[in-house]
Amino acid sequence: MNSKKFWIAGAATLALIGCAPEGRTGPAPSESAVTTDEADRPDEAPAIGASDDLLALSCADFIAAAAVATNEEDEEAALSAQDEIAAGLVWVHGYLYAKRDGEISVLSQDWLKDTAERIYTTCTAAEDPTQLNLFEVASNESA
Repeated sequence: MNSKKFWIAGAATLALIGCAPEGRTGPAPSESAVTTDEADRPDEAPAIGASDDLLALSCADFIAAAAVATNEEDEEAALSAQDEIAAGLVWVHGYLYAKRDGEISVLSQDWLKDTAERIYTTCTAAEDPTQLNLFEVASNESA
C-alpha cells in the first residue's frame, strides 16, 4: 500500500476514534420506558443526519477532503477534514447497511480502513472524479 493510501485510511480511523462521545446523555433504553413520541424526539440532534446533500457527494469531494486531511499544515483544518472523512464513512456504512438489508460487514476500524482505501483508489483512478458519485463507488465495492 502506498503511503498516501495508508495516511488516508489511518486518518479516517483516527478521526472516528477521536469523535467517539465521552459520555452519553439520557438513560439507557432499559432504564426507562420510551414511548413512540419520545423515540421521535431524541434528546440531542445527531451531528450528521440523513441528507440528500450527502448523497450528492462526488469522488472529487472525497479526494479534496483526503488532501486536506493528509497535507494541510493547519492542524485544525486537517483534523476537521479527518472528522468529515470519518463521519462520511460511517454514514456510507449506514447507507450500505440499509441498501443491503443488513448484509454488510460490521462497522469496524478494519472496515473503515479498507473502505477508505478502496474508495480513494477508485476515485483517484476515475477520469472525471466530479462525475463519479461517492455512494455509487461505495455501493459497487465489496463490503
